[in-house]
Amino acid sequence: MGYLSQAIKRISVIDWGCLGEKEFVSQSYLCREYLRRATKFLKNYPGTCIPPFIMISNSIIEPQENIEMIEILNEINNSYHKTLVTSYLELCALIDEKNPIAMDNKDLFEPAIKLYERGGFFYRREGYLYINGNSIIIADVAWDEKEPLDISDEILDALDNLSAE
Repeated sequence: MGYLSQAIKRISVIDWGCLGEKEFVSQSYLCREYLRRATKFLKNYPGTCIPPFIMISNSIIEPQENIEMIEILNEINNSYHKTLVTSYLELCALIDEKNPIAMDNKDLFEPAIKLYERGGFFYRREGYLYINGNSIIIADVAWDEKEPLDISDEILDALDNLSAE
């Protein structure tokens, strides 16, 4: 199964209508790791977008696959989520096409997709990202210089279990 097929299957099981109903520590943690990866990517491959909502087709190249025709995108009502998921699908299509830049950045959206899978979401306003009632500054922070965070399910579950106690 190709990357695009796996990605479609993965986002198809996300309940897009219930995002944000439950707050977990792992969601902010995943958001921070996505900021690190997105900032690093945009430094190397700038494109027209509203950071950190990358548009792969503007930064690398548009895939041969018509991503806009993928039905699951119609279930996503939030423009931020739709942009991010569209870019994730574009990246996966480019990986299937053996695009070297896409292949080198195949894990770019992993923190954001895991965030959605765990029921979280974030949005941008005036230089900040908002998640779980907290704001994270995105301007004037060298996110790409931060240490990578371990986003394995074991670590994420441990974070959530600690906060539940």
